[in-house]
Amino acid sequence: FDPFFTTRQNGSGLGLTIVHRIINQHGGTIEVKSALGKGTQVDIFLPSVLK
Repeated sequence: FDPFFTTRQNGSGLGLTIVHRIINQHGGTIEVKSALGKGTQVDIFLPSVLK
């Protein structure tokens, strides 16, 4: 993810960068799939923890 990249006039571009860092800290992954004219799908995978 590119920090500070945004397509919004008032955006900071840090949203997905922060999310990506948090997910990595918890041993997870994030996948982004985008199709022009259809939209974007974001999948977040986190490891399960047994208590």
